[in-house]
Amino acid sequence: MKKLISIYAFILIFLGCGRSDSNHIIFSGNIKNNDEKIVKVTNYNSTVNVEIPIDSAGDFSGRILVEKDGYYFFQIGRSYTSVRFKKGKNVFVNLDAKDFFKTLSYSGDLEIENNYNVAKAKLRSELVGDPKDYFVVPLQDFLPKIKKTRDTLYNLLKYSNLSSSDIEIEKDVIYYEYLQAYNNYQKFYSYHKNVSAELPRDYYDPIINMDLDNDIMFRYSRAYRNLIIENFRLLSKKELVNNPNANIIEFVTKQIKDIKSTEIREQYASMLIRQMKEDNINIDRDYNLIMELLSTQRMKNKLTQRFHSAKSTKAGQASVEFNYENFDGGMTSLTDLKGKLLYIDVWATWCGPCIKEFPYLKKLIEDYKDKDIEFVSISIDSKNQYDKWRKMVADKNIGGFQLYDAEGLSSSFMRAFSVGLIPRFMMLDAEGKIITARAPRPSSEEVRKFIDGHLEKPKVMKFKSS
Repeated sequence: MKKLISIYAFILIFLGCGRSDSNHIIFSGNIKNNDEKIVKVTNYNSTVNVEIPIDSAGDFSGRILVEKDGYYFFQIGRSYTSVRFKKGKNVFVNLDAKDFFKTLSYSGDLEIENNYNVAKAKLRSELVGDPKDYFVVPLQDFLPKIKKTRDTLYNLLKYSNLSSSDIEIEKDVIYYEYLQAYNNYQKFYSYHKNVSAELPRDYYDPIINMDLDNDIMFRYSRAYRNLIIENFRLLSKKELVNNPNANIIEFVTKQIKDIKSTEIREQYASMLIRQMKEDNINIDRDYNLIMELLSTQRMKNKLTQRFHSAKSTKAGQASVEFNYENFDGGMTSLTDLKGKLLYIDVWATWCGPCIKEFPYLKKLIEDYKDKDIEFVSISIDSKNQYDKWRKMVADKNIGGFQLYDAEGLSSSFMRAFSVGLIPRFMMLDAEGKIITARAPRPSSEEVRKFIDGHLEKPKVMKFKSS
């Protein structure tokens, strides 16, 4: 009797789990030569954000909510890649942390789909080689290169074992990756040559005329999502050239009115959030107009945060206080640092662009060591990266105040300044008032002129009455 009851209970649990887990999958794997503590899993709009612990043997396993089928992302330390998820389909990955991309191998329910994606990434890497050599060539040499890459990837897809429906999806993914490379030509060329490439007047027409209502591609293709932003940039620029008095909110309203995809309409409208800036004299009016164009609470909250941030970070206003752990010991607050200009750098150990700024920041600190300015670096690394932060600060030996914000982007200081993308630089005056919420980077040509201009401003001396 007890045995029958146990079997019956097991069946009930099994059936119950099947119903409750219909939108979940198990993402698991083994990582060789691993020093990290967690695997981070996210999706394109950050509605999925899961941290899975890695044990001492390099094994991990966690439940992931799959809201919609498509490509998600997982990150181990500073290495990250895309991974295909489908509702109810479990995924297992093997890799070696010392050679992350070359050792990726999948099994489980989506073995074919994910190993195709790995093979495609490897083939693309071989075809592109050094991005500088690939992009920084005359246009007549560049266009055949990207067409050859596109067609070679089409050929790989043709002989894959994917389903017919997946082949159609991946064919579009390859096309938009090709279009993104086409769009990026000028950026690479001008960056390395310090001069703009000469392009035909209609060069950007494929991006201007792209399909803005492909809901499937929005989920599957990062290139497609990036190109939507480029479409906004190109069309809004064109609109302002033709009509310098054009209202950018009216322009976006017109552009999105026929888009059926809620997510695409939302992404296009979200470009307007940048109107929430300190120098916008119509910020209250614009806030209400933009709010009407947004549909998800997540984006409405982002708009509201940027609105309040812009209001509270105008030049001349007192900065929000902070009190962070100091690498050298104890806690350091904004009050402790008053008396000198403060040049603040917000960074993290996993942020490549942040680390690229280190040599320039170190040189700034050395050059201004006898001046009335302090350089403050604030790490927003997660608690799992705390040891990595301490090691990197010791290894890089940049100087200045090295502080750790245990709350990261959720801290009151970061929220007040609407810190999202890093690195982020800002400057406060000797009284802790805001000079700018977006200072020039250490590597920029303007940074020294900017700092010198504020160092040369006369200080107002306050005398106590006797």
